[in-house]
Amino acid sequence: MKRLLPAYPLWVIDPMFSVWSPSDELNGGDTIFWTGKTRKTFGLVRFDGKTYSFLGRMPGTDALKQEHVSVSVYSTDFTFSCDKFQLKVSFISPLPPEDPEILSCPVCYTEYEIVPQCGRLPEDFSVAIVLDEGYCYEEADGVTGGVIPMQGYEAAWFSRRRNLVMSNTNDCVAPDWGDTYVAGGEAWYIPSSALDKYVQSGVAEYLHINNERHYIMAVEKGAKGRFMTAFDDRISVFYFGEWLKGYFFKDGRTVLDALDFARDKHDEILRKLTAFDKKFRHDCEEIGKDYYLLACAAFRQSVGAHKLVENKKGELLFLSKECNSNGCIGTADVSYPSIPLYLLYNPELVKGMLRGIFTFARMPVWKFDFAPHDIGTYPYCCGQVYGMNWSQDKYNCGNAAGWGDGMYTHPMLYQRPATCDIYDFNYQMPVEECGNMIVMTAAACVASGDYAIAEENFDLLEKWVIYLEKFGLKPENQLCTDDFAGHLANNINLAIKAIVGIESFALLCEKLSKKGADKYYALAADYAVKLKEMAGSGILPLAYGQKDTYSLKYNMLFDKLFGFGLFEGALCERETEYYISKNNRYGVPLDTRADYTKSDWILWCAALTDDKNKAEALYAPIVTYLSETPTRLPFSDWYGTKDGKCVHFYNRTVQGGILVLLLKRSGIMKVK
Repeated sequence: MKRLLPAYPLWVIDPMFSVWSPSDELNGGDTIFWTGKTRKTFGLVRFDGKTYSFLGRMPGTDALKQEHVSVSVYSTDFTFSCDKFQLKVSFISPLPPEDPEILSCPVCYTEYEIVPQCGRLPEDFSVAIVLDEGYCYEEADGVTGGVIPMQGYEAAWFSRRRNLVMSNTNDCVAPDWGDTYVAGGEAWYIPSSALDKYVQSGVAEYLHINNERHYIMAVEKGAKGRFMTAFDDRISVFYFGEWLKGYFFKDGRTVLDALDFARDKHDEILRKLTAFDKKFRHDCEEIGKDYYLLACAAFRQSVGAHKLVENKKGELLFLSKECNSNGCIGTADVSYPSIPLYLLYNPELVKGMLRGIFTFARMPVWKFDFAPHDIGTYPYCCGQVYGMNWSQDKYNCGNAAGWGDGMYTHPMLYQRPATCDIYDFNYQMPVEECGNMIVMTAAACVASGDYAIAEENFDLLEKWVIYLEKFGLKPENQLCTDDFAGHLANNINLAIKAIVGIESFALLCEKLSKKGADKYYALAADYAVKLKEMAGSGILPLAYGQKDTYSLKYNMLFDKLFGFGLFEGALCERETEYYISKNNRYGVPLDTRADYTKSDWILWCAALTDDKNKAEALYAPIVTYLSETPTRLPFSDWYGTKDGKCVHFYNRTVQGGILVLLLKRSGIMKVK
């Protein structure tokens, strides 16, 4: 059976709860959280005196033979068989971007259908989903749990005994608090001895034993049925003094309401997901071979690594976690590559990415005339933690971000007065973040047709475009979003971002009838001419004056999507042809300095060409990477193009950029 993905998404809810199978066969190994850490889950079938496993490795069971696996936009589907029956199982994560209520309802489905060879079910038949207590904590701790009788079903739950809500901001931690539920016709909170009895006899019963491992289990007894898995983080986000629950809970609903909602609306939700997937598949097939699989690999991961909340003003906040990078929340240069997915299906979510940066940029502690990098570390929006000042004096000794020193939560940096010297300029991304924020704002406004967020924050956008005007054409030695490659002066791709940012600001001025449109359109055009003159003929190098180098010039994208054409079609075609010539087995390297790449940027570059075959030549190696990488984790965006190994970065929201070819096809960004 051909492998499709390095890890298969099963239940994806939010940055705190995301369950994956890293095995070729679903019952060939243990499940993991997105962090890569084992969180054991079992799927069992009791049939005619024997217990079979289809999910996880359960001692004492017979492993069913996996016949097939497929992935759609919201579902991962498996088929199993033995000499007595065939089993179909689907793991469904309802994450439709266009429907905030369903998107934020923290419940996933597991659907099954069993077909007996003899045409009937034996008396002892049952299907069970079992979750190990490791779901409750990052490190071993006591658990508590129970069973709640619902209307027509039961829900078992467990949680860490000392449930320290929002107590840990370390990056690869999930979950370390909150309550996990599994629901079905029957549900049980049981110790290992009771689970062993079920495996041996098919009989579930309550036993109270304190010194054994504990599990929650749901059981169904029909030929067709479904389970629900849910996670309640209790409090989702701290937002500059506001303690916010998830969007679904904003009006006082509880996780039990969420379970009832998911159960009662099941058929309606599945019709919505099925209709979306049908159109999604068709649109992807119009792009090219295997693009549907690639887009599906990105979709749930990107949406599920965000948290949707609403602030006291009634504004949506769609906050990313910078998973397996540094854990930052609401990072501007992580939002930027992700936006194609959200511009296409709900641009209000892009505005929800922008609001936190706008809010923090107005606080006294942020003294710079360029845009911030982030607004804290998930789940705390407490002020930028990136690039902090580590100087050892009485005013700064408590400012350390704590990524390596054992700190678990950060100080309330946003409260600091302007007299504080918290941030080290040398570790900021001034041109990068100014360009990101202006381009994202313009894109969200164009896609939605509503320019209110630009009007409300025009003073900041104007401050940031002035920064680009001063420093954008020839960026000084500084970091950019590809900071793992180090500081770089005269970065041409960064200069392109500045130019596109300037023309995006001109667009906003035009749409808002503000002064400056003509000035900044002319400035962007002038800078584009000068950039090409300084870069020289042929392929655009990595930096001015660096002959025989290249880098992926993905920042030309929105110039093309908006239709400005400052970087003309011939240039884009020449660049993409060159990238194809540099392809290794798993993709084209990011630039001349190393063999690794960024998959999101490859897709942005694939959108620069108008030749379908060239676009496919750029993204096809990523499909190969998915099926061959030895790193069995969620879709990495930073990996080696020769060995296929993940360098770092997985389960990140940036993979929303994979959908850029669909965004281009839609034509919704065209303004010129």
